[in-house]
Amino acid sequence: MAPMGPKKGAAPNTRSTRNGQASTSKASSRGGISKRRDARPVKVDRDGDLNMDASTSGNASRSQPRRSNNNATSSGAPPRTSSRNPRPTAKAQQIIQRVLNGDSSQISTRRASRRTDAVPSVTLKVEGLKESKASSNEGGGLRDLLTFLERKSQTVGHITRPVRIKKSQINGDFVYITASKEDAEEILKVNNFMFAGATLRITEVPEGLPNRDATPLSSTALEMKEQLRSVLSTRYDVNAKLLNLSSLGEDPALNQMGFFRGEATPEKMFKALMAICEGLFKTPQAKRDAVVSISLAGNNINDVSQILSLTDTFPDIVNLDLSRNQFKDIKALQKWRHRLRSIQTLLLNENPIEIAAPSYKEEVAAWFPKLLNLSGVQVRTPEQVAAAAAASRPTPIPQGGPDFRDINRVGEGFITEFLTLYDTDRQNLAAKYYDEQSTFSVAVNTQSPHEPGVPLPTWGDYIKFSRNHMKRNYGPARQQRLFTGLGQIQGLWRQLPPTQHPNITAQFDKYIIDCHPIHGLADPAGQNPLGVDGMIMTVHGEFDDQELGTTKTTKRSFSRTFVLGPGAPGRNPIRVVTDMLSLKAFKKVPLAGPSPATVQAGAPDDQQKQQMLLELSKQTRMTPEYSRFCLDSANWNFEQALVSFHEKKAQIPPEAFMTAA
Repeated sequence: MAPMGPKKGAAPNTRSTRNGQASTSKASSRGGISKRRDARPVKVDRDGDLNMDASTSGNASRSQPRRSNNNATSSGAPPRTSSRNPRPTAKAQQIIQRVLNGDSSQISTRRASRRTDAVPSVTLKVEGLKESKASSNEGGGLRDLLTFLERKSQTVGHITRPVRIKKSQINGDFVYITASKEDAEEILKVNNFMFAGATLRITEVPEGLPNRDATPLSSTALEMKEQLRSVLSTRYDVNAKLLNLSSLGEDPALNQMGFFRGEATPEKMFKALMAICEGLFKTPQAKRDAVVSISLAGNNINDVSQILSLTDTFPDIVNLDLSRNQFKDIKALQKWRHRLRSIQTLLLNENPIEIAAPSYKEEVAAWFPKLLNLSGVQVRTPEQVAAAAAASRPTPIPQGGPDFRDINRVGEGFITEFLTLYDTDRQNLAAKYYDEQSTFSVAVNTQSPHEPGVPLPTWGDYIKFSRNHMKRNYGPARQQRLFTGLGQIQGLWRQLPPTQHPNITAQFDKYIIDCHPIHGLADPAGQNPLGVDGMIMTVHGEFDDQELGTTKTTKRSFSRTFVLGPGAPGRNPIRVVTDMLSLKAFKKVPLAGPSPATVQAGAPDDQQKQQMLLELSKQTRMTPEYSRFCLDSANWNFEQALVSFHEKKAQIPPEAFMTAA
């Protein structure tokens, strides 16, 4: 399968005349300055000025066929002249033809794309859209995939210029895209990234975009296709899941078909075999299940570019035999550097590279992260592969459990009542806790991690109100999405879908709640210029909502942050100063702590309480009575009790401290 010599050059493109002689035609001038080709006198009017109309009409009569004009008068007046309709350019004709064929996806309307069309494009094949959850979206999820590839490749490559995909089309289980060479290099870095629950596999396609309007195969081509399928069937071991393509040059059937003589190159034959393999499997998983190992030994291959289609057809093979070929150096293997990421065994025995570059193993082993055996030598252990894979995965920030420092159980009572009324009676809930200075906002995070196996939600009922500052960076837009005052908040809540939160007292494992005292809030009574005390509470949890106008329900995760302060005189003692709701795709909370109402179920025993009491009295110098009160307020959490003591130390009366002996 070594490359063959260059083909004979084609004859120059000429047009033949009637007598068989080649001739060329002169290009007609379309504009600009041209020399006059005749010696006719210049026409002038009676004042001696140039007669422009006469000149124009004269030129037109010489360059165009004479046409009858119904508006001509019998007195011999010149007919009314009109400019000729411009002829469409070749590019315009191509665009019109694409529209007539129903393929307008490749017509670019952006000037930037037109400028880059002059740069040679690279075609990439993307696998994984059909397996993703985005495939059920409008247009098969193609637009979502293209947006993801452009954004992610720019982020991964740490580049400031935008990455643009020029053309795209879905063909079977694959998406084919074209981009400039430098953009294609950035997009290839997104290979093996997760997109909507599926792993993307991105490979380069040297042959370009597939032909959508392929004509039916001729009888000869169909016969050859069946012969190639017969060859593949005799070379496939179903028990070993091995496709044995070794010594193809000695195969009598392939020789009889003429693949090794004349213009039929072995590279074409190999592409044809891979094309047939592609058609034998309906899904990528079917290929992974059927073919685990491939042998290409003894095929006189000297560069992997000759068999590049193998990695497109079988990107997930585990074992590959390339022994007894003609690989001379590491450059001959370079094009596989970012491919075959699942390969575990690679055999390059009896190749010239073993003598010419004996240190090739270290570099080749670094290309394939799961490679265990290279030419019969173990380069990694399965444990090392597993450890490297684990190290490459992001690890969540360790969760230390909720920090719930309530004051007189105000926070517990508020959140218990709030979640219940938000599901059943939002208008009265707002009237009780919100006033004309209260603010509310909602932010939608469409890029958050989500629970495997749970369909991705739609955001149509929320996105128009979203105040996500990562997406809304225009000042007036941010201000319009900040709802201030009871009337605006009630009006927005009527437009949000109905919800159902889990019962906070019976299913507290579905929530994480933090609560902390804060100081310096504005005094609604206007009596304390230094501000008043309040608390900040953050709730992480989940709820089910119902899509407006339908019965479709969706599970979502949320985070909600409240700033609570004292109410105005004559109103509810507690008011919501700020309410910020953040929505995202459902994902279980990583860790949940005990409910404030049921914390005593896990409380320490009497002996432990006595030890905590003595230790707190020792560190704070408070009397046992006040130390017990402090521990009770902190639900017998020693660290929280100590923090609460330091926060409230200035307000503790002198009698709470023990006198010196």
